Amino acid sequence: MFNKDKFDYKLIGINVFSIVFILMAVISWIPAFHPKTSEAEKRELTKFPELTAEAFFSGKYFSGISDWFADTYPLRDMYFSLNSGINSILKPASTQIHGDVEQGDDIPDVPMSSDTSVITDSTDNTEPSSSSDNTGSTDNTSATETSADITDPNMDDVPVEKLGALLIVGDTGYEYYNFVQSLADKYISTINRAGQLLQGKATVYSMIIPTSMDITLPASVRDTITNVSDQKKAINYMYGSMTGVQKVELFDVLKNHRNEYIYYRNDHHWTADGAWYAYLQFAELRGRGHANLETDFTKREFSGFLGTFYNDSKKDPKLNNPDTVTAYTPVATNKIEITQKDGTPLENWHVITDVSTWAASSKYNTFIGGDNPWSVITNPTKTDGSACLIIKDSFGNAFTPFLVPDYQYVYIVDYRYYKKISSLKLTGVVDKYKIQDVIFCNNISSTRNKTLVPALDEFVK
Repeated sequence: MFNKDKFDYKLIGINVFSIVFILMAVISWIPAFHPKTSEAEKRELTKFPELTAEAFFSGKYFSGISDWFADTYPLRDMYFSLNSGINSILKPASTQIHGDVEQGDDIPDVPMSSDTSVITDSTDNTEPSSSSDNTGSTDNTSATETSADITDPNMDDVPVEKLGALLIVGDTGYEYYNFVQSLADKYISTINRAGQLLQGKATVYSMIIPTSMDITLPASVRDTITNVSDQKKAINYMYGSMTGVQKVELFDVLKNHRNEYIYYRNDHHWTADGAWYAYLQFAELRGRGHANLETDFTKREFSGFLGTFYNDSKKDPKLNNPDTVTAYTPVATNKIEITQKDGTPLENWHVITDVSTWAASSKYNTFIGGDNPWSVITNPTKTDGSACLIIKDSFGNAFTPFLVPDYQYVYIVDYRYYKKISSLKLTGVVDKYKIQDVIFCNNISSTRNKTLVPALDEFVK
């Protein structure tokens, strides 16, 4: 018979724990078990440092090993997801794409500003002036050119499903937008203050980007949706209330190209092609010509992208139709200097990174290294001191590479994280880096976010 008195359970437990501990310790020092990317955080992880004499004797090599070990420990995403799950129970997030959306406020009827800086869609727009260093070819027509008549597809047999603030139509996701007047007014006052502070120093451009719900969703479905605000009316209200800044009108431009691949199906961002049309509109308003998509950039494609809609819908199989991320690498330079959220520099990074082997959810990070508080791109082909500052949310990531041929310096602030690494405000940045053009680049959802609008306001003060 089994005699439990002959077994020392404490000793067995200690032995099992010791074996597991030793095994994990051994595995942790085998590079093959260390991940190279994080799907949970949507970024590339720290690389094992290169051994050089300088790095060895300065101590950077050993600190690099420490950073690599801490950032790439085996099963890190499993721990990260477990921690996030516990935190979501103890401290639920304030905003989620797939959460419920509240009824939006009524959008006031205000006349559009008479300021001629607002560029609207027209059949009379001409090509940008050829006096610029970067002029477009005949294949790079103005974004405001009126496209041929576009008819919506027949959606009678396409399934439509609402998951909180996420609408799924066929294999495509759409995020609901609700107008919040108090936050819209604060956003307006922030942009107006920027124009006042920088008057005589720099030109301020406001770019409010509509999301796919009001651009690519067929009218036959969009007209049946309740509890969602009219994005064009909301943008008109905000632009009509802005003074002293240049307003980049994108709604009609993107609407004219809505049958093209300008938004992803399973992610909330626009594509680089959508951002290109926005760049052309900005360049036309700026009045100094525009870069050439064929000669100033090299096209790259990364397949297998499954973005925020797919992940936030708990990987709904209807959205399991991977997107392709198209990116355009600037010919002038592909180098970018990045300051990360913890204040440390990210060396040897790229404006467009090869993400072909990255996790499916991380491929949008091909653009400017993802979301970082401060980045700088230096164009070695220009020596005229031209400089711009783009103040952006994640939609600005796909837009920024198109600015590289136009400026010697492109400075990038992600205001959502900037205060973590610097106390310098907008006017200080403009003065320090002698910036001529300041571009506020935000999607319309950011203008009604109770966390982001105050963060932007704080940077502009």
